[in-house]
Amino acid sequence: MVARLESPKTSYAPLPVFRARGPPREVGEQLGERFAKEALRAVEIFRKELTWEKGATFDGAKRYGRKILPRVEAWYPDFVEEMRGYAKGSGVPFATLMAQWSGHSPSAGLKGCTDVAVGPEQTADGSVLAAHNEDYTPDYDGLVAPVRVAVDGKPEFFAMSYQGLFPTIGLNDAGISLTGNALSPNDMRVGIPKMFAPRRVLEARTLKEALEWAMPPGRSSSFNNIVCSREGELYSLEGSATDFEALYGAGGWLVHTNHYVGAKMLRYEADPHAKFCSILRYNRAKKLLGPSLGRVTPETIMAIQRDHLSRPDSICRHENPVDPEADRVKTLFGSVLNLTKGEAYISGSTPCATDYRVFRFGG
Repeated sequence: MVARLESPKTSYAPLPVFRARGPPREVGEQLGERFAKEALRAVEIFRKELTWEKGATFDGAKRYGRKILPRVEAWYPDFVEEMRGYAKGSGVPFATLMAQWSGHSPSAGLKGCTDVAVGPEQTADGSVLAAHNEDYTPDYDGLVAPVRVAVDGKPEFFAMSYQGLFPTIGLNDAGISLTGNALSPNDMRVGIPKMFAPRRVLEARTLKEALEWAMPPGRSSSFNNIVCSREGELYSLEGSATDFEALYGAGGWLVHTNHYVGAKMLRYEADPHAKFCSILRYNRAKKLLGPSLGRVTPETIMAIQRDHLSRPDSICRHENPVDPEADRVKTLFGSVLNLTKGEAYISGSTPCATDYRVFRFGG
C-alpha cells in the first residue's frame, strides 16, 4: 500500500526573474543582453553535441536552419523577429541560433522528463496544478533561466527558458500552461522544429489556440505537449511529425513521461526497447499520485519530483558516470505551476538537493 504523500506547507523565498517587455525585436534584445553568457555557453554545448551524431556538422546545421527558416517565419514571424533581436543583444549570430534550435541534431531533447497535471476536483483547494521535472544533459544545469515576458499585444508569460529564449515550461496570465516531455517518433521530416511550438503556446489567449499551436501542421517532429487551462482542462498531446493524439485528463489528472501511451500513436515509437526508464517513471508517478487524489497540493507533487526509486534512473534523475557522455542525464529543475493562483514553484537544480522558490504574477 502506498501512503499519501503529504508534507507541511512552508513559506517559499521569491524566485529572481528577469523581465522583458516591448515589441518582439526589443524583447529579444533585452533577453540577449541579459543572457549573453548563457547563450555563448549553450552554443559551445551544441557544437559538442554535434560530435555525438554521425554525419552531423555545424555547417550542416546552419544549412538546415536556412532551409527551414521560411517555414518558421511563415508560421511564427514575431518570434523570428525576437530571435533576430536576441542575436543582436547576445552577440550570437542569428544563423547560429537557427542552427542550434532547428532540430538538425536528432538526439537533442530526447533525454527525459516527468510530468503531472491535476485538476480542481483532485486538489486540496480547487487549484489547477501542472508540474514538470526537466531532465537533460548535465552541461545545461544553470542555463535554463526564469523569465517574465510581455510582448506588445500578447499575454504576459512566465517561463523556464533555455538561455532565456526557448521555453521548456511556463504559464501565462490568460490561464494557459505548457509543460511536456520528449518523444522519439519514427517519422521525422524537414519542417517546423519542435522547440518553436511551446513558445507560441504561451502566447495563446484561449485553450483552442493553445491546442492548435501545440501541433502546427508541417512540423518536423514533436514533443508530448501538455496544455492546461485554469478552468481545469488537461490535455496531453502526444505528437509526431505527421500525427497526434489528444489524451484528456477526464478524471481530473494525468501523468506522462517519454513514451507513447495513446493507442493511435504506438506505431510511431522509434525504439520501444529504449523506453524502460520512461515506463518506470510513468508508472511510479501514477502510483505515488493515486493515494493523494482529492487532496493534492504543490508539496504532494514536489515529493513525487524528489522520488529516487531506481536511482539514478528515477523521477529525480542523477548523472550516471558509467554512461557514455552523450547519454548522461540529470534533473535540471523541478517545477509546479498553479494556474488558479498564477504561481510557479521552481527548484534550483535537482529537487532532492535544492529548495523550491516561488514566482507570482501579482508579485
